[in-house]
Amino acid sequence: MISQDKRHLSSAHPLTDEHADASQALRERLKEITCLYEIRRGMGPELSVENVCRQIFQHLIPAMQFPEIATAMIELDGRRFTSETHDEGPTHELQSTINVNTHPCGQLRVFYPGDKPFLVPEEQRLIDAVATDLGRWFERKQIDEALRERLKEITCLYEIRHGMGVELSVDNVCQQIFEHLIPAMQFPEIATAMIELDGRRFTSKNHGQGLTHELKSKISANSHSCGQLRVFYPEDKPFLVPEEQRLIDAVATDLGRWFERKHLEQTLVSITEEHQRSIGQDLHDNLGQQIAAIGYQAKALQKKISSLGSMDAATVAASIATQAQVAVMQCKQLAQGLLPFELETNGLVAALRAFASRIAITYKITCDFICKNEVLIKDKDLALNIYRIAQEATNNAIRHGSAQHVTISLGSEEEMLRLSIRDDGGGFGGFNTKHGATSGMGIKIMQYRARQLGATLKFVSHPEGGVEVRLEMRMM
Repeated sequence: MISQDKRHLSSAHPLTDEHADASQALRERLKEITCLYEIRRGMGPELSVENVCRQIFQHLIPAMQFPEIATAMIELDGRRFTSETHDEGPTHELQSTINVNTHPCGQLRVFYPGDKPFLVPEEQRLIDAVATDLGRWFERKQIDEALRERLKEITCLYEIRHGMGVELSVDNVCQQIFEHLIPAMQFPEIATAMIELDGRRFTSKNHGQGLTHELKSKISANSHSCGQLRVFYPEDKPFLVPEEQRLIDAVATDLGRWFERKHLEQTLVSITEEHQRSIGQDLHDNLGQQIAAIGYQAKALQKKISSLGSMDAATVAASIATQAQVAVMQCKQLAQGLLPFELETNGLVAALRAFASRIAITYKITCDFICKNEVLIKDKDLALNIYRIAQEATNNAIRHGSAQHVTISLGSEEEMLRLSIRDDGGGFGGFNTKHGATSGMGIKIMQYRARQLGATLKFVSHPEGGVEVRLEMRMM
């Protein structure tokens, strides 16, 4: 009987030990699952690498067999992060490689003092799982960061190209580039930029001379180098190459194309102006003089025929003389329109006043000029472009809109110059005020001139009838 009891007790011990081992395994498994759940739940793409590593230490170390003495280290992408109380003394460790895009980029290491054994393979399996999760998170973060950089690049290029489409002055285009390019850099708070274009230099705000760490790109127009775009950081900040270099190259290319287009527009306006001057000079000096000579000869012929008693022939000669005199007056008016002598001698205000008076007499309509305050423009090219815009807008209103009343207004206020040409006609030929579409060369040249000045030009259709051309520009 006693021997049977002993056998029974001896057989019960293995069951108790087996049950204890199973419970311990379940507890370890629960710690592992909880650890992985908390780590994965907290791995948001918005977190920094350092914050994610701290979070891993927070949940991984309590899941170890001896959490009170365990420490950990993560080496990732050339940086090292350690848990609290970690020192270089512990040598007893488990480690797992962190792979990103199938390439090793670091490792996760957990340490015990040398006299404490690891629970292998359970703890190794947990460390491997955390290293795998960290690698996948880092892959996603790199993708997210690449997408954000790409979005910044696309947004930057869109805003710059949109601004260039408005065709501002060189100064304004360069400042607009700085406005959108610098925020797209990796460290916008310390980045500065410089544009050297066609012998001129433009710099962003807070640009200093001590910055030597830079990226740059050449600006080319018509296959010739005409400047460069340079972006600077302090030397201790690295550029995000090649992403930032690609963006700078794209902006430099866009600026070069814009500069080509602007040069073509300036050439077009210059050629047009030269043709007008040439025709005006020919009308005034050649054709007008020849018609005047015909008139004088017809007048002399009239007197001679009258003395011979042929009154019918004398009447014809007188008619020729009168028509020649009218033709001379028309030649002078055309020459004055093409070659504004008043503008060169007495300035823009006097030239516009004389132009309004001449329009009223020529077309027998009402054409008023209003100068709201003193406007003094010393720049001859600026004055000429403003005059030409007023001239073209007025002629369009009369010829295409059949206007009977035109008002030309000029004024300046708070460093803004404003020109308005308002009519009561039926609209411009070749221009849709609602959609801004135009096919007329005259209106296109008006727009080119305005862009050359860095001015805004608007065409406004009023409900009560008529069209108003508005030009606004900041006086330098």
